[in-house]
Amino acid sequence: MKNLNDLFPISGCDDLQRIGDVIFVHGLMGHYRETWHPKGKRDDNDFWPAWLGRDLPNVGIWSLGYEAEPFAWKGNTMPLVDRATNSLALLDTYDIGDRPLIFITHSMGGLLVKQMLRHANDFGTARWKAIVEQTKGIVFLSTPHSGSDLANWIKYIGDFLITTVSVDELKAHDSRLRELNLLYRNHQHLSKIPMEVYYEKYQTKGILVVNETTADPTIQGVIPIPMEENHISICRPESDKKPIYKRVKKFINENLNTPLKQIQLNPKDPKVEKIHIKQQSNCTNFKGSVNIGGDFVVGQQNKFIE
Repeated sequence: MKNLNDLFPISGCDDLQRIGDVIFVHGLMGHYRETWHPKGKRDDNDFWPAWLGRDLPNVGIWSLGYEAEPFAWKGNTMPLVDRATNSLALLDTYDIGDRPLIFITHSMGGLLVKQMLRHANDFGTARWKAIVEQTKGIVFLSTPHSGSDLANWIKYIGDFLITTVSVDELKAHDSRLRELNLLYRNHQHLSKIPMEVYYEKYQTKGILVVNETTADPTIQGVIPIPMEENHISICRPESDKKPIYKRVKKFINENLNTPLKQIQLNPKDPKVEKIHIKQQSNCTNFKGSVNIGGDFVVGQQNKFIE
């Protein structure tokens, strides 16, 4: 049986000159290919991760796979905090964090990414810290930031079918999710990561899995956008003409290659006069002048990304 706990390349991942990476992250009961395919296929490349690879040939497109089952008899699962650590180590294995990065997430996948970036910021590991610092944006597709009533319902029938920890953690108003949401709302860096939020307006088999309230990360300036989709179809656009595809591609273009912030220098320091940094397509461009101990240097230098 194929190991599903891996980071799977979709397009452009072997290109050492690529300007950045985009990683798809599925949710509960998801699959690294099936979740994103309009017909739920696992062996067909006619799906939107591949379309992005076609339209953005200088970007690496990946899909993260991991086990997250609602019932114990269906397979294994990990608590969110453990899965986040596991996934961070996996991304580091593939040198994710060397380039600008955007995550596209569905449902529980958005919570996983939030926990991953929290770990990356807090654990003090330089390679993992680079992942959060290089994250230029997150797309949330029907992510239950404060939990889902569906998880409550599954837990109810779990008296007959043993549920996993993933279901426990997805319950509406779960204390861990509230704490994670509160952290992102107030964190100096995490709250500043550009976010695009979409949620379903149609029911899935009679249930609205993620409503407009729980889909809202409650971060200033982030406006949840309702879509004429259900919980499954929202992450399975049928063509590159669908609004989800066009808007996500626009979000990637606008945020993946954003300029690096200008270095904050002490204006009273006589050793430093001026320096500017800007990001170009495949290099970092240093331009300006520096006064170091009386030696005045002016000009520019390009450092190419390998």
